[in-house]
Amino acid sequence: MLIQQIVAYLLAGVLVTGGTSVTDIQDVPQDHWSHPYVSYMVEHEIMYTTKAGHFLGEAQINRGDFVRSLWLAAGSPEGAQADFTDVRPEDPCYQAVGWAVEQGITQGTDATTFSPAAYLDREQAFTFLWRALPVFGVEQREGLSGGLAEFQDVDAVSNWALTAIGDLYDRGIVSGNGEGALAPQDPVTRSETATLLYKTMHLEAGSEGGTEPAVPTTTTDTDAPMADWSWFDDAVFVGDSVSLKLTGYVTKMRKTEPDYLGKAQFLTAGSLGSGNALWEVSDQSVHPLYQGTKMRLEDSIHACGAKKLYILLGMNDVGMYGVDDSAANMETLLKLIQEKTPDLEIFVQSATPIHKGNEKKVLNNANLRAYNEKLKEMCQRNGYHYVDVASVLTDEEGYLPSAYCSDASGMGMHFTDEACRIWVDYLRQDAAARQAE
Repeated sequence: MLIQQIVAYLLAGVLVTGGTSVTDIQDVPQDHWSHPYVSYMVEHEIMYTTKAGHFLGEAQINRGDFVRSLWLAAGSPEGAQADFTDVRPEDPCYQAVGWAVEQGITQGTDATTFSPAAYLDREQAFTFLWRALPVFGVEQREGLSGGLAEFQDVDAVSNWALTAIGDLYDRGIVSGNGEGALAPQDPVTRSETATLLYKTMHLEAGSEGGTEPAVPTTTTDTDAPMADWSWFDDAVFVGDSVSLKLTGYVTKMRKTEPDYLGKAQFLTAGSLGSGNALWEVSDQSVHPLYQGTKMRLEDSIHACGAKKLYILLGMNDVGMYGVDDSAANMETLLKLIQEKTPDLEIFVQSATPIHKGNEKKVLNNANLRAYNEKLKEMCQRNGYHYVDVASVLTDEEGYLPSAYCSDASGMGMHFTDEACRIWVDYLRQDAAARQAE
C-alpha cells in the first residue's frame, strides 16, 4: 500500500525531481540488471526519482506515468491538449496524454476519462510502445506473431496485442519473464519501463538525418577461411549486456538459418562482471539464469554441458575495480570455472572499445586496452585462448565506430546487428585458424 501511495504522489508531481545525478540513485545499485537503463533515463530526465533519490523501480507503473515517460523519450513534442475530465492542465502527464491520443498511441478508458492512475499490464504497455514506433523513426511491422509460439502462454495474449508483441519480440525489445512465459497480464514496473524505452530509443541509433553512417575500414578478412558452424555446437557464451545483444542477434538469425553459430548456448545478463560473478547467488545478484534458475557461473557452465567457454567481461569491472583488480577477478573466476569443469576449453574475448565521446574518467579505451593486455598475459600463464574481438570492432582512432554502436547518444558501448555479424565472422575465422594449427 505504501508503494501505491508513493506512486500516486509521483503522478501528482509532488516528489518528482529532475536533474538527479546517476550516482545519487539510492535504490538501484550498479550491479542491478536495470542500472544501465535506469541511469540513462534519469540522466536524460526521461524518468525521475523522488527528492530523496529513490527511483522506485519495483513499483508498478500507471498509465499517466508511462505515457509521460514515452512522451519525454520522444523529445517532449507539442500535441493536442488532453480532453479528459480526470487529466487536469496542472498534471505532469497533461501534455503527454494529449500528444499520445493525437498520435494514436492510446485513448481514454471511456469517452470522458483517461484513468491516469490505473496500472498497466505488460500487453497494454507493449502495445502503447509499438504504436509509438513511428515517432522514433521506426516502421511498424506486422505478421510476426508466429515467433511467439515458443511461449507456453501465448494463447493468453489478447488478439489486439499480438501484432505489437510479435514485432517488438522480433526486435529484441520484448522478452519473456524468464520462465518460458510472456505473462501478458502481469504488471509492468518502472525498471521494466526504463528498459523498454531505452531499447526503443536506440533501435535506430548510429544514423543521423536518415543516412547510414560510414562503414569503418576495420573489418574481418572476407577471404579468410571460416570454421563450420558445428565448431560452436558445444560452446557456451558468457557475458554482460554486450553479449546479451549477441544473444538476441543469434536468436533472430536462427529463425531463418537454424544452424547459425551452431548449437551454442548463452549465459548472459546485463551488468554482469567478473567481480559480481564471484558473489553468492541472491535476489540482488546478477548471475545469469540457466533453465530458469539463477546459478553461479561455475555451476551453470557445468550444468549446460559445454566443452568450450567464450567469455567477455570487463565493461562492468574496469570502471569499478580498475585494470589490475578487474583482471585478477577474471582470473579467479576462470579458475573456479575450470575446477568445476576441468576439460573445458576457455576462450577469453577481449573487452571491446567505447564510442568516441562516451568515455568516462576510469572506464575509457586506454584502460580497456590495458585490461586486455592483462587478459592476454593471464591467458598465456594459464593456457587459455585469447580472442582479440576488439581488433575488428575498433576504428583507426581506437573507438567503437558509429556503424557498430547502437547507443552513441547513451553509453556508447553496445552493438548494432552489423557489429554482431562482424563479431561472429571473426570468431569463425579465429576457430578456423586454430583448427589449422
